[in-house]
Amino acid sequence: MDRAIVVGLDMGLYNMEASLNELSSLADAVNIKVVDKVTQKAELPNGRFYIGKGKVDELKTAISVLDIDLVIFDDVLSPAHIRNLEKELDVQIIDRSFLILQIFSERAKTKEAVLEVSLAQQRYMLPRLIGMSESLSRQGGGSFNAKGAGETKLELDRRRILQNITKLERELEKIQQEKDTSRKRRAVDETPVVSLVGYTNVGKSATLNSLIEVASNPIKKDVFEKNMLFATLETHTRRIKQQKKPQFILSDTVGFVSRLPHELVRSFESTLSEVVHSDLILHIMDGSTNQKTVQEETTLDVLKSLKAEMIPRLRVYTKKDLMIGDLLSHDADCVISNKTKENIDKLFELIYLRLFGEETIIDLKVPYKDNGIISSLEENTTILEKNYDDVYAYYRVKLHEKQIKDYKQFL
Repeated sequence: MDRAIVVGLDMGLYNMEASLNELSSLADAVNIKVVDKVTQKAELPNGRFYIGKGKVDELKTAISVLDIDLVIFDDVLSPAHIRNLEKELDVQIIDRSFLILQIFSERAKTKEAVLEVSLAQQRYMLPRLIGMSESLSRQGGGSFNAKGAGETKLELDRRRILQNITKLERELEKIQQEKDTSRKRRAVDETPVVSLVGYTNVGKSATLNSLIEVASNPIKKDVFEKNMLFATLETHTRRIKQQKKPQFILSDTVGFVSRLPHELVRSFESTLSEVVHSDLILHIMDGSTNQKTVQEETTLDVLKSLKAEMIPRLRVYTKKDLMIGDLLSHDADCVISNKTKENIDKLFELIYLRLFGEETIIDLKVPYKDNGIISSLEENTTILEKNYDDVYAYYRVKLHEKQIKDYKQFL
């Protein structure tokens, strides 16, 4: 296991302690052990080393004493910063973006995710070919160094990387076209889409599983979930159909993190496109953490970059079983526990309310020949009363306001 020091330059832009703790968790996700944290207060980054020369000298001593393999900076470094720091410290230097890209490269499983991660890596490497060359070719003995993201790309010149970027963009464009076709088919039958978005590891996949379980009571879990950063990178889409209710599409997405690399957001446009075409967004937040504000702001920033900030949104806190006295729960539209399934039914009610409107009672007169309408009423509404004569079936049903249009001619 590689041993690392994480370094942060505190310019008063965010909570440095929380950010370095998160950076340490990101490092742990790729089997890097963080043995020390170093911070420095400054108004601006140092032009040569990003941090001051005195702090560089401190790092040099710590690297020797603690047997450090690499140093991870909690921000994006320029090629010159990387080159100067490695020359001075004689260890591998990586930044926050490189680390996140490494996590994504290890977690990508589907063809789409692999293509997107590859594209993000190429975009990241392109302006850093010179500055990163020594870093990526180091054989420092650690497992991380030996399989660093982009190591094989050292052999590629700038023109080859540009060609790769063009090729990857074309392949992802084909996938996007297939998604658009599928989306158009859904639009024909007017099935609304609900997307789960939020910070990484706040319980999005667990919430998706809870909704599936309560809706259809499956024996096994439907989507992989684990207490780890970026447990899944793929979009998981499921059709949800509760008894006597209209159906909708539920879509889980990749989690976000503070200062997510710009290259990654751009490259994951295909995966994140489902969010842009949603009818409703479930903004999932960990109700048990004191970092809810940062996590919410991060997610809203990404939604804004996707031009999805105006889509209707439900704020959902998870991990109610770990919250003390529902602290701050008044900030959320719904507080749930995926462990005990508490308030999952309430979340369903809010989803249906936002998608289909209030419930109401109507009376219908349906000819027997319209057996498709009769089947639809039996499947998608709550029948309160029904009577028959020789020609018609008479129904009193409870349904949602937006369903009325499907039966308007039979009112």
